[in-house]
Amino acid sequence: MNAQRPSAPPRSPGLWAYNIRILLGNSYWLIITPVAAAQLVLFWNMAVMSMLSSPRAAGTVELVAPILAAFLCAHALAPEQRKVGELVFVRPVSIERILVLRIVAIFAFVLLSMSPVLILYHVRIADFPLGMTLLAALPSMLLLSLLALGIASAVHHPLLGFAAAAAFWVVDLLTRGTLNPLTSLHSYAGSLSGSPFSEIWFANKLVLLGLAALLYLWVRSRLGRPAAPLRLRVVASRSALGIAVLFAYVATGAGFRLGYGLQRESEMGPRAHLWYQTQFSSYGPVPVVRLFGPAFPLYLRAAGAASVNGGARGSGASSVDVSRLKLLQERYPNSIWADNAQLLIALNALAQPAVRPALVISYQAGRDEPSVKVFGDDFDGARAEFEALVERYPDSPFAPFALSQLAVIGLSTLDLESAVSANRRLLERYPEAPEAGLAGADLSAYHLNAGHPELALQAADVAAGLAPWDVRADTLFAAARAAQTAGKPDSARHRYARAREAASDAADRAIRGERSPSHLTKGQLFERANAVITASTRALAGRMEPPPAPAAYTSRVTGRVVLDVSGATASRVALGSAPDAAGLPSPFVPGPAVAASPGPDGAFALTSVSPGPYRVLAIALSLPRDKADWSPAVSPPSLPVEVRGASVEMPPVGVALTPPEVRRYTPPASRDATGRSRRGGRSSGGRHGRR
Repeated sequence: MNAQRPSAPPRSPGLWAYNIRILLGNSYWLIITPVAAAQLVLFWNMAVMSMLSSPRAAGTVELVAPILAAFLCAHALAPEQRKVGELVFVRPVSIERILVLRIVAIFAFVLLSMSPVLILYHVRIADFPLGMTLLAALPSMLLLSLLALGIASAVHHPLLGFAAAAAFWVVDLLTRGTLNPLTSLHSYAGSLSGSPFSEIWFANKLVLLGLAALLYLWVRSRLGRPAAPLRLRVVASRSALGIAVLFAYVATGAGFRLGYGLQRESEMGPRAHLWYQTQFSSYGPVPVVRLFGPAFPLYLRAAGAASVNGGARGSGASSVDVSRLKLLQERYPNSIWADNAQLLIALNALAQPAVRPALVISYQAGRDEPSVKVFGDDFDGARAEFEALVERYPDSPFAPFALSQLAVIGLSTLDLESAVSANRRLLERYPEAPEAGLAGADLSAYHLNAGHPELALQAADVAAGLAPWDVRADTLFAAARAAQTAGKPDSARHRYARAREAASDAADRAIRGERSPSHLTKGQLFERANAVITASTRALAGRMEPPPAPAAYTSRVTGRVVLDVSGATASRVALGSAPDAAGLPSPFVPGPAVAASPGPDGAFALTSVSPGPYRVLAIALSLPRDKADWSPAVSPPSLPVEVRGASVEMPPVGVALTPPEVRRYTPPASRDATGRSRRGGRSSGGRHGRR
């Protein structure tokens, strides 16, 4: 008698129908629940349609579709696990093939349930990327589904498998994927909104696919295995495995954040400490920071956070624990956090009140009132700490920022020599740094004011090739002014046009919320962009004739500053070359060209002054702390100063300070029938408080 041949495996359509009947027969609520959830999502989106955008819509798909698929996949092997699947196991069909078909059927059902929501997004949101959103959601669906399936097959309980997947989903939702950016479920939506770590969304999806592949191999190895009895050893091993997985999840997320920050410290600049504090505060009492050495906790626990404020590149910091930072440098001098600590120390020094605040008064020809700025920060202490950062840690990503701050401090106090030296060192040592653009523009302005247009053009062109998008317009504008002064109208016209285009691009990027590589605020970006556009348009509409060639000699300008307040001294006096009031708008009025320190009696002598008109006179005063908020009154100097001979003598310039308690409101002068003011004399200048 011939042995019976085994029956052939069912054809593919029959196998599909068989698996669908198995799933439907298991429980109808498996179908009703995801359909009801999808409809709730649809109705909610219809109610808040006016608030929806592409990022929110993509995030909804990346979060809702995976959790629905995980709910169904947790029950994918439930019939076999409930001992109703003997027929399945004895049939000559691969159980792995059955599993794959069921997962595919579940995914198709989930997408079908979500189709009304997808159609709504596609119709009502003009820029909704439907195809990319579906592709981005698939890795998230695979990971969460196989996680639920794997846990369910391990414990032989579908609801426990779904609970594990739901816990991961809730953590990812509440932390917005930042607890471990490598395993975020909705990173593509974050890339559409520009969220933190959004630029790694594609790598994130590859990681999700890799983890899903590992989970599938684990599930595959357990197919057909009977449930193991719950013994103490089994419970302990599973608990240890769960703790190890949780530790790996937290540790890899923290390690990624650390590496991400280290690679972008030069971009973050003074915000680095605040960034690290913010990122690692999300772990709460969990001592994750100890995984990265003993110096890192000392750095993070320094209270306070650095922030950019003040002028275009001025910085300050709230109070920090300097003793803790000094301890870090003493115990771990070779730590990667030693330069971070030095930056915080320098910013803290800059935020301290100065023993003798600085008052800078600048008069410009064609303007009735002077520009007054009070600098109450400890520039001397900050200068020493920034210099220490540059000298001790020349390879630090913060060294270019430190040099830029040294230049800002020098320009703020009219110390041109230190400002020029800092900018030159920055360009020579760190030509690729974002700060190199503004350094080149400052050098160009210095050379232009000093009567060297060719050097100014060279410095500006070098800076334009290095500058990031936020300051490229500044450097091109400086190059255009230098080319025009050097007698190159065609070159100047070309650079003015490029400067206007770069300014428009910078304004557009600021509107989109892109972060400034040079640490400028959005308001500063708009101010500088509008100034470049206005000045470039004015220059392109006018004639570009070069000024007359200066004489081949230099002059000496002497004068005296007369003070009528005790304890105040004139620390610096500077002359600058600038157009009249109808010329370039702020902040592109060229700075001082020459400066000198007056003597004890206020007498000063500016040497090596190039011939030409100087329309700006600036005076830096050193004040007692109790007089830092007094208002200055300056007798208007005679401007412009025409330098034509070997020596020019300026008339004395008087400066008076008015205490705050005696300030009085002065009504505007009434006019008689002839239109003349009844108060004679010229205004001695406005009174300005602290800016």
